[in-house]
This record gives sequence, structure tokens and C-alpha cells, in this order.
Amino acid sequence: MDPFALINVPRKLALKDADLDLLLLKASQLHHPDNGGDQDSFSKIRLAGEILKSPAKRVRAAIECEGISFDERGEIPAKVMEYFSHIASVLQDVDSFVSERSKALSSLGKAVLDIRVPRLKGDLEDVTSKLNELKSAMITNFKIFDERGWRNCEVEMCEIARGLIFLTKWSAQLKEANGKLFEALLAG
Repeated sequence: MDPFALINVPRKLALKDADLDLLLLKASQLHHPDNGGDQDSFSKIRLAGEILKSPAKRVRAAIECEGISFDERGEIPAKVMEYFSHIASVLQDVDSFVSERSKALSSLGKAVLDIRVPRLKGDLEDVTSKLNELKSAMITNFKIFDERGWRNCEVEMCEIARGLIFLTKWSAQLKEANGKLFEALLAG
């Protein structure tokens, strides 16, 4: 499936959200079952929109549309890998806190553990912010790829795609850890 063609979006990576939203809305209205469209086409348009709204999925779709060979196990940008141990440490700290707090029997024991919460929240916010900055920096390459032509940027596009896959996965894990922290505090 070519999500660019399906929604009539120009085949480029550097897309403006507002333009994408408008084209997605038009395609959705045109193919909506309530307007005489069929459910299969409408579902494909929704999937295409999901793909194009995600920078990681968009670059993967571009790679596939161009027929570029992509191996997820290839080289990952060094700047992405620099965060691996820090993220693992933050996630481990949150899991450790949640586990210890669930075993605390008294309010005093929980209060003693809760002293760690501001640092844990700060760590989560800090690493999430850094990952978002890195993601933004990687996305700035999209315009360069569009200008040079995707076929002329195969290696770089694949490396950025792998990096964005990791960043997306880590962001989800950090969001989940934040939720665990919040739930542990609500548990009383």
C-alpha cells in the first residue's frame, strides 16, 4: 500500500501536519461509508493517515514505496544509542520504586519511599525531553532527503528509520513508566 497515493499526499517526507490533516479529512469524507464509500477503502485511508502522521512510519513507508531494501537490524545512529543505558537505568529505577512501594506495609514506609518520586519524575521528564529533541533533529533530515531524492539517500534514510523506531519504542516505555509511577502513588 502506498499511503501517499491513497490520500493524495505529495510523495515527500517533510509534510506539514495541517496539510496532511486537510488531505486526510478530504479523503476520509470522500470514502466514508455514510457518504457512499466502502468500509475497506475508508479503513485503508485511516491506516494511511496513521502511517503518515508518524515520522517513523512515514519514513518506513517511503523506503517501501521506493523499493529500498531495509533491515531493522542495521546500523542505528550513534546519538540514539547514547541514550540506551540512561533510559534503561531510569526505567529500572521506576520499576524498583513501584515494586518496593507495593511491598511497603505502613504509611510511614510508603512516605519514606515517596521521597524518591520528584527525582524519578524529573528523570522521566528529562530523558523524554531529550528524546523528543533528538527525534526533532532526526526529522529535520526529511527535507534534505526530499531535496536530494530518496534513492540518493538510501543509507541515511534507513539509519534514520531505525533510529526513529527506537525513539518511538523508548518514548512509549517512558510514558508507561510514568503511568506506573502515578498508579503506585494512587494505590495509597
